[in-house]
Amino acid sequence: MKGRKTIIQPEVFIEAEKIYNYIKNNSPKNADKFKSELLKQINTVEISPTANPQENSLNGKRILYRFTLVMKSWKLIFKVTDKLLIFVGIIHTKRQINEIQKLRTNKYNI
Repeated sequence: MKGRKTIIQPEVFIEAEKIYNYIKNNSPKNADKFKSELLKQINTVEISPTANPQENSLNGKRILYRFTLVMKSWKLIFKVTDKLLIFVGIIHTKRQINEIQKLRTNKYNI
């Protein structure tokens, strides 16, 4: 939908930097690949956010939360409304559901 505002919560930047530095310790090349893939996925999501799968551990009656994979190991989780696209977190795919559920946000009035 045109006119949807994109918000990237600060936690996404913080977590992405931690992941980048962790990967960089073992492979600077893979760390750069992670960064590039993350930026690519953000751009792709902005174009068509509802084309991505639902994040079932966060959804209720309305489908608001979705995700895209970054390098097959990381979920970039975002919330989609009529007016907003909110990137809420990036988390390893092997994380427990309760860690994913902590990403639920009511920060923005929608």
